Amino acid sequence: MFSALVILLVLPLTNLSQLKNLQFRPLSKSIFFIFIVNFVILMILGSKHVESPYIELGQICTILYFGYFLVLMPIVSLIENYISNISSNNSI
Repeated sequence: MFSALVILLVLPLTNLSQLKNLQFRPLSKSIFFIFIVNFVILMILGSKHVESPYIELGQICTILYFGYFLVLMPIVSLIENYISNISSNNSI
């Protein structure tokens, strides 16, 4: 539980995007909505009894939760930076 709070402190370090607004970042916007769905699933699983299908689903969703911050966000930010650099070079 402590690591779920600490990961929020690491969030500014993992956001490598040049644009800070989600309005012009469609990949980050779609990944963010997937994160929201994952968060809701984790909330629902947290209220369930500790039984076989809920344990495995909780572990998978927890890996996706931390993977969003540590893997997906930096990769998507780098991809969007690359795309924005290509489009800005073509417009000159």
